[in-house]
Amino acid sequence: MSARAEILAALMRGGYSEDAAVSLMSRADKEPQTSTGTGDPEFPTTLAGGHALVVEYGDCEFHGCCQCGMRLGTVTPDKFSSPFGLPWERHVMRQETGR
Repeated sequence: MSARAEILAALMRGGYSEDAAVSLMSRADKEPQTSTGTGDPEFPTTLAGGHALVVEYGDCEFHGCCQCGMRLGTVTPDKFSSPFGLPWERHVMRQETGR
C-alpha cells in the first residue's frame, strides 16, 4: 500500500468521508513545501498553479503533462529523449500570451 493510500485510510478511520479525505489530500499537495526546493522561506516550492513540466513513469511508459493538468502524451522508455519538452513549451507560451 502506498503512503498516500495509508494516509487516506487513516483519515477515513478518523471520521473523514472518502471525498473529504481526498479533498484534504489534494489541498495539502498544493500547499507550499518548505522541505524541498531552495528551502528558503521567501521562495517556497508550491504545486499550486503554474506550468511545470511533469513526467511520471507508470506501467512501462512515461506520461508527460503540465502542472496545470494538460496532458502532453505518453512514450516508452526506448523512445524517451525528452519528447515532452517542445509540446510543453508551446503550451506555456500560449498560456502566457493568452492564445
